[in-house]
Amino acid sequence: MASEWAEEAERQARAITRDLLEVGRVKGFRVTYQKREARFALRAGTATAWFSAHDYDTPQGMDWLQLRIDILTRVRRGMRPDVQDDASTSTSAP
Repeated sequence: MASEWAEEAERQARAITRDLLEVGRVKGFRVTYQKREARFALRAGTATAWFSAHDYDTPQGMDWLQLRIDILTRVRRGMRPDVQDDASTSTSAP
């Protein structure tokens, strides 16, 4: 079951990246799923915003729509480190 969930998470991450390119016409952003940490990473250049998978897990299942909304909101704001959506996400530049 966990591996099925991880596969679905990876599919969702690829779909969000594709949506950013095709629908939003936003280049330079990429969404990946990190299985070990159970989090999604939104990358743009050297900036990374993290979205914990646990924050989107509900009794009804994973809230993929809210995850997409949060990621698209962050992209729309331009990944600025001074803008924080909530405590569950952080932006860092290595």
